[in-house]
Amino acid sequence: MADKKRFRDQTATIEFKSVCPDQSDLKNKKAFLTVIRGGGSDLGLSTVIKDQAVLGRSPECDLPLQDLGISWEHTKVTRETSGAYILEDLGSTNGTRVNGVEVRGELALREGEKIFLGETVVRFSLADEMDLGFQNEVQQLVGTDPLTGLESKRVFDDALDYSLQLARRTEQPLAVLMMDMDGVKIINDTHGHLFGAYSIGQTGRILAKVIGNSGHVCRFGGDEFTAFLPGYDTEAALKCAEEIRLAVQNAELKKDDIPLQPTISIGIASYPKDGDHVLELVAAADGALYRAKAAGKNTVAI
Repeated sequence: MADKKRFRDQTATIEFKSVCPDQSDLKNKKAFLTVIRGGGSDLGLSTVIKDQAVLGRSPECDLPLQDLGISWEHTKVTRETSGAYILEDLGSTNGTRVNGVEVRGELALREGEKIFLGETVVRFSLADEMDLGFQNEVQQLVGTDPLTGLESKRVFDDALDYSLQLARRTEQPLAVLMMDMDGVKIINDTHGHLFGAYSIGQTGRILAKVIGNSGHVCRFGGDEFTAFLPGYDTEAALKCAEEIRLAVQNAELKKDDIPLQPTISIGIASYPKDGDHVLELVAAADGALYRAKAAGKNTVAI
């Protein structure tokens, strides 16, 4: 019996060694944070920790999170010269926990540990360049519309839902724009669908440039786009929409030296004037878009 027990112990030791990573490999790895539980588009979001990474609701954070239970700047992870990664709560309202234990002061993180903030869980991991490249590529595929380079509709919808909740809490306005390109069918019928797709893709880039950091924009489907602008009332949104309309009209798009002249019609709705739920605002903006089309296209309506 003693020989059998010794054999089992030796086997267990061999198996343990086979799955344990070589500690010398850690110097070739980088630390990163990944959201493994969270609201909508936060899920799968990740960032590499260089010298320091701040987590919170602020768009300026290294890992910005759409969770109202998280403070503006909630917690940070700092890389020390020794190579250790230190977690520190930044005086958050609801606190930071690691593996269920509240963090007081500073805590050295270990591979695979889970950081709890509000309703969000973030995993601390180490990875080599190939792993990080794969992570970034997957995130890009899931979160981006390939034709326009804009964020995916899933990401947009989650951001709109979160921003409207925040607008209600802070009693700030929020505008929704529904946009439909004019003339794409003529481009498709005359020059082919590759030219139409080019027009849609370039228009998406124009929208991204005009809106910039003022809000979010995505392709709603086909040649339709939607955007929302936190802090914008109807009057401010009208000015932005007119800027978009003129930018598309004056873009002078060309493909293979063939001029393409699409334009865009835009409908606007705003919170709280036109509703206080996402579906109400989208429906109101869509109704305004129909009015813009009926008015002769290449126009803006409320």
